Amino acid sequence: MSLRRGRSSSRATCIASTPAPAHKRRRPNQDLRERLARCEQLLKNYVDGAAASAQGKGAQPPSVPAGKDREPEAEPEPGPPFSETTGEGNSNLRAPGKIIEEGGTVRFLDNFLWTSFHDELQAIKDIVTTGDELEPSSIGTEDLSPENNSDLFLVSDNMTSVQDLQPDPAHVFRLWQLFLDRVNPLTKVVHVPTLQPYVMEAAANVGNVPVAYQALLFAVYGMAVFSLSDDECHRMLDTSRENALQRFNKGTKLSLVRLNFLKNHDMTSLQALVLFLSSLQGRNDPHAGWILSGTIVRIAQKMGYHRDGTHLGLSPFETELRRRLWWYIVTQDAQHAIASGSNHMLSQNWDTRMPQNVNDADLFPSSMEPVQAREGPTEMAFCVLMYMFVKFAQLSNTAMENALIGMRIQNRTEPTAAQQQAISEFKALIDKLERDMVDFEQKKVDLKAGGVYVAAMTVRPMVIRKLKAIMTPMREQPEWGTEILRPKDSLFKAFLTACEDKAGAYEAGSAHGFGWYYMQYFQVEGFGVMAAQLAQRPTGRLADRGWNVIEKVYKYQPVLFDMSQKPYAAQARITLKAWKAREQALAQSGQYIDLPECVRRLSEAIQYASDSGSSAKASISPPEASQMPQEVTDIDLLISQSMDMPTMSWDMLGPMWSDMGMDNENQESAMEFEGMDFGDMGQMGNMG
Repeated sequence: MSLRRGRSSSRATCIASTPAPAHKRRRPNQDLRERLARCEQLLKNYVDGAAASAQGKGAQPPSVPAGKDREPEAEPEPGPPFSETTGEGNSNLRAPGKIIEEGGTVRFLDNFLWTSFHDELQAIKDIVTTGDELEPSSIGTEDLSPENNSDLFLVSDNMTSVQDLQPDPAHVFRLWQLFLDRVNPLTKVVHVPTLQPYVMEAAANVGNVPVAYQALLFAVYGMAVFSLSDDECHRMLDTSRENALQRFNKGTKLSLVRLNFLKNHDMTSLQALVLFLSSLQGRNDPHAGWILSGTIVRIAQKMGYHRDGTHLGLSPFETELRRRLWWYIVTQDAQHAIASGSNHMLSQNWDTRMPQNVNDADLFPSSMEPVQAREGPTEMAFCVLMYMFVKFAQLSNTAMENALIGMRIQNRTEPTAAQQQAISEFKALIDKLERDMVDFEQKKVDLKAGGVYVAAMTVRPMVIRKLKAIMTPMREQPEWGTEILRPKDSLFKAFLTACEDKAGAYEAGSAHGFGWYYMQYFQVEGFGVMAAQLAQRPTGRLADRGWNVIEKVYKYQPVLFDMSQKPYAAQARITLKAWKAREQALAQSGQYIDLPECVRRLSEAIQYASDSGSSAKASISPPEASQMPQEVTDIDLLISQSMDMPTMSWDMLGPMWSDMGMDNENQESAMEFEGMDFGDMGQMGNMG
């Protein structure tokens, strides 16, 4: 049947229907215009102060990323200084900020303007890059500077292949086990269960491992070698310790440069940087180390590690790993700052809580349940005790400075009531720290389990004994009136006590492979102070203790026999001078003492350097008398050569001490106290 166009069979009139209204076509780029208008309004509000006033009235902080809106996990003790130091009066940390992920990297924003605008700006960028009318490059400058500036910090040969630097499979597993036994218990910056699969994959083919994990694995190898002695390294890897370190450090640098770590940073690359820097201790310039440490701090801050993950809506697993990594970074940076003579960041604004007392096995990446701290011993014992002291140093920074000023005055004259109160308050803080540490040890340290618990038991003596020694007036010392007669004598004993504690800790820890930790922050300047003082006090109980420590230090630090290094050559000269004074004093009293092994080796090393005409010859030869000011001492020479500074005269600072009512005899003592003891006190893991 065919259909024919025409009138209907009913002959009804055909009336045209009313057409539907034309669809209002959206103007080109209308979405973009609306977003821009929204940004303009936000900016106007910000300039007018509306945003600031709203925040001051208790407005809610910027929201966290979608999918991460969870209740904060419960924890009894917030971290410093957000709640304990800065309190409610600090507006810098009132808004938690925002974690964003872009292009595979993580960034943290806490500037109110940027956190307010971020969603709008990101939407604009998405419209532009997906629209037809505009070129993708018209907005956004992230890719306008292709230069990779990583080589400013990590010079590497980009022609080298990581396959050429990768250890063979048997060595991979040996190094990994060494890391687990010797390094991981004292650092705890990686999560072993999630990292181990990458170790297995790298042993088969490192090329299949993501670049960030390549960097981390090479850093793990480097730290494993760092924990070895040279003899151990020869037996295990058939090469010297230094060669192995250079090889694996090169692998770390190569991977980080290829990753472009200054732009593309995540937790894995940050872990690699932290371990890499640890492996450089004692092998690089302290100022360069501090600069690299500052880079690590800035990257961590850019990723929001200075804010606790509970404020950012992060998972319990990521929150706990970020805590571990941040607290290690803070401790590491403080150590590098002191070694470089700079201020540390302990007093800066951050609120990341202390890591909890849990094992790696208690942490699961997929878990959404809050992490519950264990009541008994865990593998975090050493780190928790160390961070207890870091927290103490942070919260009591001002109290410590006031107390030390009062102590310096008390060693010369009667302090004021306010100064005496400052001393008493700081001593009370020390007593509380000791009680807290003892309580932790009794509940969460099991010496029978050995390993990390033996190391954990060394923290409190290193910390508390030194604090108490410095805060004990010289007139209350047992040696007062015999071997302690002035502030310099009391300072010498403080250095001696710290060196004894560190030597004891080394002996206890070295049996479990932890000796590397206690010696990694060795400072030749502090050791030189003690040796220089021994030249002036050749006999007595303190002198006997001092020489016992010297022999141990030279035993644990064979690098001190390297006369090609100026600081070590200067230290050798001071040590030999002190021994000569001791030998002569004992001979005058009719006593004879065996020649210490370290003195014999130092004499031979200096003689060999002189005979061979090496560069060390100049470093161990004193300047001409006409070139040396009368007041310059051996310790001045040591410090100047260690720090690459001209030999200096302390007299230039004399007026400052004279203004405080000090006589000439005590100026030198006070200068040593000011220049040495304060900085040394701040070393978290060093303590001498």
